[in-house]
Amino acid sequence: MLHLATIGSGSIVDLFLDAVKKTEGITLEAVYSRTKERAAEFAEKHGAEKGFSDLDAMLADGKIDCVYVASPNSLHYGYAKKALLAGKHVICEKPFVGSAAEAGELFALASEKKVFLMEAITVLHMPNFKCVREWLSEIGPVRLANFNYSQYSSRYDAYLDGRITNVFNPEFAGGALMDINVYNLHAAAGLFGAPEDACYFANRGFNGIDCSGTAVLSYDGFVCTCMGAKDCDGDNRAVIEGEKGYIVVKEGGNLWGSAELFLRNGERKSAAYDLSLNRMIYEAADFVRAMETGDRESLRSWQEETLLVMGILDKLRR
Repeated sequence: MLHLATIGSGSIVDLFLDAVKKTEGITLEAVYSRTKERAAEFAEKHGAEKGFSDLDAMLADGKIDCVYVASPNSLHYGYAKKALLAGKHVICEKPFVGSAAEAGELFALASEKKVFLMEAITVLHMPNFKCVREWLSEIGPVRLANFNYSQYSSRYDAYLDGRITNVFNPEFAGGALMDINVYNLHAAAGLFGAPEDACYFANRGFNGIDCSGTAVLSYDGFVCTCMGAKDCDGDNRAVIEGEKGYIVVKEGGNLWGSAELFLRNGERKSAAYDLSLNRMIYEAADFVRAMETGDRESLRSWQEETLLVMGILDKLRR
C-alpha cells in the first residue's frame, strides 16, 4: 500500500484525491498547505491522518511513500526536487516544470534516488485516447489535425477588473498555453511525436499573459493546430483528418471522451465514454500499478513524453 501526501489545496487536488479513494493500492496519509489552519481544514476534508504546514517535516515522515505536487505552476520544480531529495516518488501536475532542462534534471535525480517521477497528464491514460491512437493507421496519411480546449476561467472576470491571480500571472507560469493548451500539446505529441517546427500565436492581456492562443505544430505532410483559451468557451473537440477518413473526439481537452471514426468506404466505429466518471482514475491506477510493480518501461515512456512536450513548450515560449 502506497501512502500519499499532497502539496496544494486547489480543486485539482480534490479531484485527484477522489480518484485516489477509488484506486486500490494507495491511501492518503498527509496534506501540506502553507498555513496550519488550511492544512488542518484540508486534512479533515479528505480524511488525512496528518496536516502539515512545515514541508520539511512532512517530507521527513517515513510513512509517506509518494508526493503529489499541485502547487502553482512555477513552484512545481522546487517542490518536486525537495520531495525527490527526500526519497519520495513524485506525481507532478501539468505543466510539469518550466523547461526541458529542468525536467531532464529532475528525471536524472529521480533515477539517482531510485524513485518514480511522473507528470499527471490525464490525456495519455484515457481509454479513448489509446483507441484513437489505434485508429490512426486506418485513416491513412494524416493531412490536418485540430485540437481545441477553451474554457472561460472562473478567475477571468477578476482579471478583467485588474485583480491578477496565479493562473493569469506570468511570474507563476500562468496563461492559456501552460495551464490549458498543454493538454493539446500532449495529445499531439502522444499521437504524432515531435514536430519539425512549432510556433505560438497568442491573444495577450494587459499584463502580457496569454489569455488564449493557437500553437501551430508542423509535421511531415500536415499541420496540427492546438487551440487553448481561458477567456472564452468553445467546442472542445479533436479532429484528425486523413486521406482515407477522419476521427472526431467529442470531448477533447483534458478528457478525450467519446470518439468516432469515419472512413471514406462508409465504415464507422465509435467508442463511448461515461462522463460521470472521474477522469483522473485512469492515471491514478496507472501510476499505482507502475510504482507497485517497478514498471520502468512505462515510467520511461511517460518521461520521454514529458521531455518531448517540454521541448515543444520551450520553442513556443521563445
